[in-house]
Amino acid sequence: MTKAPHIFRKKWGQNFLRDPNTISKIINCLQPCPSDSILEIGPGDGALTDHLSKQANEVYVVEIDPLLVTNLNNKRYLNVIIHEGDILNWDLNQSKNEVKIIGNLPYYISSPILFKLLAWKNWERMILMFQKELAQRIISKHGNKSYGRISVMCQVYCYVKIEFIVSKNVFQPKPEVDSAVLTFFPKYGELPNFTKFSNLVKQAFSQRRKKLKNNLTDTYKLGKIEKWADKRPEEISPDEFIQIYNMIFVG
Repeated sequence: MTKAPHIFRKKWGQNFLRDPNTISKIINCLQPCPSDSILEIGPGDGALTDHLSKQANEVYVVEIDPLLVTNLNNKRYLNVIIHEGDILNWDLNQSKNEVKIIGNLPYYISSPILFKLLAWKNWERMILMFQKELAQRIISKHGNKSYGRISVMCQVYCYVKIEFIVSKNVFQPKPEVDSAVLTFFPKYGELPNFTKFSNLVKQAFSQRRKKLKNNLTDTYKLGKIEKWADKRPEEISPDEFIQIYNMIFVG
């Protein structure tokens, strides 16, 4: 009997990777080892999972589409723990070990997923695919129009770089734009409290064309940000945002 084709769900941003060469390059970036615990976000029909299951100790996959979950279960993986649900609602602490994370993030919730992973911290490497425009925003330097809150957050808590661009032509169905694969490594040491820092940066960029003294009015009145008061948020580097945080919360 011929297997029925999958009905792609636009509401979940489903675009399945079909090119073996690209799949191989992504997995090589992750560098899976036999002792690894891996978290895969949105495995789809298992294009990456098929390979990861053979190279790692355990693989946790989180998939929102019940039809795809059924298909994955039918593959009878021995070391893949399959969870049906939204990664944004899923408890990341299912694995007690530090994990490597991999996934092609749905464009419509890429940023919330990334912020959740940044706040979690229990990972040693992330290989994530984004729409090219968002990838460029993540690595953007201050002073550029593409620089924003997500640039600051990623660069304060991670070392991040673009590995390669992925053509829209290697997906089914074909998306409207190209994608990019990024590698994230966590930074260690004395870093700002994630929640407080995230709220600070969000407020700073609340009106990005206004100067910092207008976006952080109360803090400005306390005399803590004079050095940056007349700068717009996109002119302030990640390191300077850490200095601003320290002035406000550390003293």
